[in-house]
Amino acid sequence: MIAMIAISCSSQEYTTAKLAIQQSDFAKAAEWLPKAMAVEPDNPEIPIVMAIEVHAENEAWTDMVSLFDRAMEINPEKVIEIRGAFISVKQAVSNYVEIYWAKEYNVGVEQFKKIQDDPDNKPEYLSTAISHFVNASIINPSDANTHATLARCYLDLGNNESAKEAALTAVEKNPDSFDANYSAAQILGRTGMSSNDILPYYEKATSIEPSNSKALRELASIYYDLGNKEQSIQVFENAIANALREITNRYDFKGSNTTLERSEKVITIVTEDDLKLTQVNEILISHFVRRKLDPLALGKKDKEKAGGDRIRQTISLVEGIEQDISKKITSEIKSSKMKIQAKINGN
Repeated sequence: MIAMIAISCSSQEYTTAKLAIQQSDFAKAAEWLPKAMAVEPDNPEIPIVMAIEVHAENEAWTDMVSLFDRAMEINPEKVIEIRGAFISVKQAVSNYVEIYWAKEYNVGVEQFKKIQDDPDNKPEYLSTAISHFVNASIINPSDANTHATLARCYLDLGNNESAKEAALTAVEKNPDSFDANYSAAQILGRTGMSSNDILPYYEKATSIEPSNSKALRELASIYYDLGNKEQSIQVFENAIANALREITNRYDFKGSNTTLERSEKVITIVTEDDLKLTQVNEILISHFVRRKLDPLALGKKDKEKAGGDRIRQTISLVEGIEQDISKKITSEIKSSKMKIQAKINGN
């Protein structure tokens, strides 16, 4: 049996262009590659070759990306020859996007780092960094981190409008990115946008990373600024009540006489040893995190002796919980009929 392999011949125009590239005559290659594309419109290899050998060398990034897109539209799965390697169009585009994006992004980072050693020339370094980050965003527009970094640079340079635009572009390009949403909220806040404008981005960020303490802290602050007390009451009630319920039902707490007392702004834990104390803290934090409450709002104090072999630890709760809220939380705990003490200390 004889296997027949069909080999497509290149056009004269493409052959001339490839020979020019081999001879490093890129001006001639730039002349003949468009002619080759006109003659071979269904060959995705030619636009990629022109993209990397002509446009990338001239740092014409928009033109490079346009030809990458053209090749992908023709046939992303076709195997082509690029610089001696046989790979698919899709893989070639992915590889060279990553190479050129990293080149521009890293140059921008290096410029940004120079500010620490030479702060007097900060505006110059920022402007140069921005130009490279803009290039990186053109090469790989879907990279949210590039747009977020660009936004921070614009902000440092005092260009608030460009900072907001870059931050929102980061979210648009990658709406499910924690970094994009968190950075957008930060940038919008620093450029004077309202809490209502900022809130959706912190909410999205915490939905993506529910245990991220910095995002939770910011979200809690926004809720407080908006005066959303009913929601705050509900999440605090749920977090503490469920923590108490878990302690009561866990077998390893049976007979430990562990108590959790809620005062106006302080939670007091009394238990039998360090292990139980650590476990109670972990339970409390886990229930705060599940309800998007900032666990950093639980300001733990040093443990102390509580009589006998028992130990005590107090935890300061976030500021802003009013007395009526404290009473309502305590009422909920008492009505649960759990065998754990709950009381309010204060007027």
